[in-house]
Amino acid sequence: MKKKLVALFTALCCLAMTACSSAGAISTYTISLDEMPKNFDPQVATGENELMVLTNIYDGLFELHGGQVVPNVCESYDISADGLTYTFKLRSDSTFFLSKSEQLPVTSADFAFALERVLDKTTHSPYYSDFSHISSVSAPDSSTLVIKLKHRDSDFLHKLCSPAAYPCNKEFFVNTNGAYGLRVNDILSNGPYTINYLADDGSYATIIRIDGNEKAVSRIRVSLADSESDDVTEYSSDKISGFFADSTDISGLEGTVFEYENQNFNMVLNHNVKSLGSKYTRGALAKYAFAAENSGANLAAITQSHSFFNRSVIFNNYPVTDLLEDFTPSYMEQDAKALLQQGLAAQEMTQLEQLTVLIPSDVSYGVIAENINQLWQKELGLFFTLELLPNSEITRRVTNGDFDIAFFSSKPSGSNPANILQLHKGFGGDIETHIKMLSGGYLSETEMLETIKCAHNDILEAAYIVPMCTDTSKYIHKSYFKDIDINPFGNIVNLKYATVK
Repeated sequence: MKKKLVALFTALCCLAMTACSSAGAISTYTISLDEMPKNFDPQVATGENELMVLTNIYDGLFELHGGQVVPNVCESYDISADGLTYTFKLRSDSTFFLSKSEQLPVTSADFAFALERVLDKTTHSPYYSDFSHISSVSAPDSSTLVIKLKHRDSDFLHKLCSPAAYPCNKEFFVNTNGAYGLRVNDILSNGPYTINYLADDGSYATIIRIDGNEKAVSRIRVSLADSESDDVTEYSSDKISGFFADSTDISGLEGTVFEYENQNFNMVLNHNVKSLGSKYTRGALAKYAFAAENSGANLAAITQSHSFFNRSVIFNNYPVTDLLEDFTPSYMEQDAKALLQQGLAAQEMTQLEQLTVLIPSDVSYGVIAENINQLWQKELGLFFTLELLPNSEITRRVTNGDFDIAFFSSKPSGSNPANILQLHKGFGGDIETHIKMLSGGYLSETEMLETIKCAHNDILEAAYIVPMCTDTSKYIHKSYFKDIDINPFGNIVNLKYATVK
């Protein structure tokens, strides 16, 4: 879901919006969303808007900061030699906020209960598969948490950054009588912020800073976006202080800009469609799209990609694209017409079925897709039906398998390449074998990287996914906000460490 996230700075006692905040002043950061969050139960909520809020009101054992996994409530930890037992020591100063006058210490039992809820199938937690390899969770004392795994997991600390591992106090949870995370009085968070108001009509919510940090942003206001508003106009007139600008020209605006490569523009071919069941047919079509090399696109104007991973996808703290050698599928060196005829013969067909090509109407690279379709007509004599749709709708249809050929822009849901590959087990054969090996938990880091490489290259060689180019996301905000952390997966703004000059 595309979000518009904006920041509005106000000074105490209705001073001018652009005024700087002095120590002790109230500084408000307004987050404008296209849909208001409805569920603040960390073990259940997965919506991007919910995660935006949960990130700021909870502290987990670990968190993502600057794209890296760093300790939070965890003070120290130890991993056994066999990689199966994790022992965590907790900070003593983490507390749940009950009221201004009452706080409740966070203990290891709260983290244990959170994971027990995830593993309880009656919770219907969407995070179950990430933690199903846990064999036991125990809290031998209030500051010690022990987690034992059924098999090794090199990504386990990263998984502990997710909301699923945020602490949950069992007594409080039981007393909510099934309403946990749905109303202000039924939310118990332990981060530097807490929700103190939810409007009955769902139009806005306010979140206040409770840790006493006078230099920090003291209030977050979450409001429903006005669909008619224009980010650049409001930013220029100081009505808002920041916004995500994936497709907006911000070259003339002053402010601090975050830029990160987290988007891929790919072509995907549905191998379950008979006409596209042969790798030769797919290769014939893919030759005009791979790395946009034969697409007729101005290659100087795009960032070509030989991978469906991008630089936000990390392995062992390095972008996986830096570790994978550039791979060029064999179809790029073959005659496309000969490949097409070979593919038709393999499927016992004389011509392709009437296929539909989905092209995004709201992505700038859509024009490249249209150009590729013209090349298919000119070079291969193939005529397809074109359907222009919003990128979000194409993403939904590809996810559901309701497509023939699709071009679309996508963002990975996380930074782990092994987890991303899990989405492609359905390709079968050696690809499925490699992906199962990645989830087995017995590979060394060297073996895991080699297996990722094999699965990745096999997918490209079979032309199931055809990478074309990558793109960046941008977020701009007024420069008097400092130390804002942006999570490129879901466009989440973390204000825990933000200050106001």
